[in-house]
Amino acid sequence: MRKLVKLLVENRTSIPDYTAQLHSVFGDAVTVLPFDLEGFDAGADDAWKEDAFLTSAASAASFSELRRTCLRGRDLIPIGLCLQRRSLLELNGCPRGTRALLVNVTRFMAEETIAQLYQAGYGHISFLPWYPGCRSPELPLAVTPGERGLVPEFVTRCIDLGPRQIDIETIVELAAKLRCEYVLRTRHFFDFFEKQHSGSAGLSILVRENLLLEQRLSTLIQMSDALPGTGLLGVDGQGEIFDCGFQAAELLGTSRALLLGTPAEALLPGEALERCRTLGLPVSCRCGTGEMSARIVPITQGMEYQGAYVALTASGGEEEPSPAGDGRGHTAKYCFSDICGVSPSITRTVELARKMARTDASVLITGESGTGKELFAHAIHSSSARAGKPFVAVNCAALPDSLLESELFGYEEGAFTGARKGGKAGLFELADTGTIFLDEIEGTPPSTQLKLLRVIQEREIMRVGGDRVIPIDVRVISASNQNLTSLMEAGRFRSDLFYRIGTLPLTLPPLRQRREDILLMLEEFKSSLRLSFMLTEEAKALLLQYHWPGNIRELRNCAEYLGCQDLPVIEPENLPVSLRRRELGTDRDSARSLRRELLRLLALEPRGRKQLRQALERAGFSASEGRLRRELEELKALGWVDSGTGRGGSRLTEEGLGEYRKLWGEL
Repeated sequence: MRKLVKLLVENRTSIPDYTAQLHSVFGDAVTVLPFDLEGFDAGADDAWKEDAFLTSAASAASFSELRRTCLRGRDLIPIGLCLQRRSLLELNGCPRGTRALLVNVTRFMAEETIAQLYQAGYGHISFLPWYPGCRSPELPLAVTPGERGLVPEFVTRCIDLGPRQIDIETIVELAAKLRCEYVLRTRHFFDFFEKQHSGSAGLSILVRENLLLEQRLSTLIQMSDALPGTGLLGVDGQGEIFDCGFQAAELLGTSRALLLGTPAEALLPGEALERCRTLGLPVSCRCGTGEMSARIVPITQGMEYQGAYVALTASGGEEEPSPAGDGRGHTAKYCFSDICGVSPSITRTVELARKMARTDASVLITGESGTGKELFAHAIHSSSARAGKPFVAVNCAALPDSLLESELFGYEEGAFTGARKGGKAGLFELADTGTIFLDEIEGTPPSTQLKLLRVIQEREIMRVGGDRVIPIDVRVISASNQNLTSLMEAGRFRSDLFYRIGTLPLTLPPLRQRREDILLMLEEFKSSLRLSFMLTEEAKALLLQYHWPGNIRELRNCAEYLGCQDLPVIEPENLPVSLRRRELGTDRDSARSLRRELLRLLALEPRGRKQLRQALERAGFSASEGRLRRELEELKALGWVDSGTGRGGSRLTEEGLGEYRKLWGEL
């Protein structure tokens, strides 16, 4: 979910720079809503609906009164500023004893910049603060952090250091406030930090070392999965689970994704956790409904409690035993609890399938390839009165026509060349008293369709080459990823068989119609495949916007692809190429998507057409030079974009900024 960051500044001209810097680190994870001291309205309906409140106006004369009245009780994050590393190089050429004016908006900001320059090692230059309305010696040299318009006319040489950047301490504090700590592991974060000349030069080393230690700790926790019946949890000082092993999630009957960030008290006795915290000693207890024992071991630094490790050990049976079969492997492996999803479409489908499971009528499951038809067939059998009886699955399209009949109905000895001595029981016989699942039933030849119809009607079979009728008691569940009605009209599927197998029709929704489940299912695949990675907000957006023609099967393949890259954080460029390509047509939705992305890019910084095309391609869009030119002309006609001369490129106007906030606020 996109987080709202409100920005209160003293000087409105700094808004584009601050906004661009925040977006360069947080990307689409945040929406920045800026105000200056005059434009801020505390009485507006949405004045306090922010996730974080940044301010660079703390030094303004009117700020203390504003803080005492309108901002009273608000948790503000003051913006710390630092100089850009590359821009300082020009100062190296100034000889020792050089005197220069340091030009900035206010006296406080000028003196603050001078202090930062001295801390950066430029003590060989004598800086004098200069700001509008002040009196100082008329020196020929001026140095300014992006305020060239304030430089007095008598100055003959000006060194522009460029606007100061939001310092890394502010970024880290903001990430913690927004609970978006994952950005501190991304390439954007380190690129942003490397541009700065900070007094906390060692912070980048600490962040990198912290990430390395976190990866090592996570690896150790996952190694606990090698111990049968044992799982590990990590609990932080605030009592929330910050890491867990996949086996621990299985023991608790949930997913690793749902456990992370959960209060430990939801799983463990609060009394045991409190004893561990206050006494600083290991504590043993029971958890869950008593089927597991837990050993809570405190993590301390000196005498201070920092968290705990929790070792879970299974001491009872499985929560949901696997259904019994016939001893030959013909068993149902899945139940309705294995179907992942919270979207209305899948919830309705599961509810209908549960009702179908209570009857003994034939079920026809239809849906696109990869939507989980076999999973539903297993679940229907497991919830029926035939649960525990054989569940036999056969892919009708995978067997040659010459073998399909003998596989389904069996054969007698000598029925054909190569027939097994003593004959062989068919799949219908093996499924007796249970369920047979006929997948891709549209692949059966006409002759076999006729025999299937008789078997379903009469509940009896006759082996190939045999003369004896064998009664059977089998429930039939069929599946198809094609339109059987069209096949009937074309004469490729018998209508009488269709009505026999389709007594209870069940249609499964494609993944594109249940987008609420995409990220949830991805977490389930990460858990089952023992994968550990995180997605940036930009990567999540691409996953949610993708069409998913291969449905759940394609999503699982995507999870395996992302896991094999061995990256802690997945960014858009790490996704499969098919997910990053979003070809743009001429329909209204595509045009709106392109316009929204153009406004976002121009809100970050002014860009020329070549830069815009490159940025669009990196974001997964494909637009021709002519299409881009026409779109920019339309935006200019609307008054949202102003095209500069030379290399200035296009930039957003005030009206464009408003439209940008409106469009991105809808997401």
